Formats: sequence, C-alpha cells, structure tokens
Amino acid sequence: MAADLDENGLVPYDEFGNLLRAAWTPEGEIMWRAPEPFTARLQLGQFARGRAASYVVWLDDEARMFPMSMTEFVETARTIGVEPGGYAEAEWIAHRRGGAYGIQLHMSRRERRRVRRDHD
Repeated sequence: MAADLDENGLVPYDEFGNLLRAAWTPEGEIMWRAPEPFTARLQLGQFARGRAASYVVWLDDEARMFPMSMTEFVETARTIGVEPGGYAEAEWIAHRRGGAYGIQLHMSRRERRRVRRDHD
C-alpha cells in the first residue's frame, strides 16, 4: 500500500479542501499536506477524462472533491461495492498514480482479497 507521492511525501489540496488531481489551480493557492487516512461516505460525482486517463470524482458531504483513477475505482467497486445512489463508505487515503493524485482504499492487497472473499 505504499503511496507514490511527490518527493516530499505530500499531496496537493486547494484552499477549499478539494484534493487536486494535478498540482495546479487557476486561482487561489495550493496547500501541500501529508496524506492522512480518513473515513468517509463518498458519492460518485462524475466521470472525467484527463490528458492521459479517465477518472472519477467522489464528493463528500461538504461537496469537497476527491479524484480517483479508473484502476482504483474498479478495485473499490470489486472490494467494497458501490451502493445505489453511487455511495461508498470506507477508509481512504490520498496517493499519486503516475503523474496524477487521487484517493484509494486504505487497505493492503491482502486485506482487499480477504474482504472480497468475505462478500462472496
């Protein structure tokens, strides 16, 4: 579950608490934070297309945005499922996949396999 972060181990957020997919914002400033696990019930907000890959955006109950790569989305759907209405509740953590930041389940591969087996 080693997160691939920037060279300082930080991930970018905007001033409103949205996790930025890239370390860029048209106005305002970027706040770099250490990734901390958080538990939340998130709702799927949208599917989007970046320069190189598609991704989804999850929203928390305060409408803050958390991008997630399609690879992580499939892993999330396979592991914990997505409830009607597009909800998923879990422990999440920010990370970097390739050149983009996003969230993923805060579980080891072994824990993910065990959870999937328990659902079958």
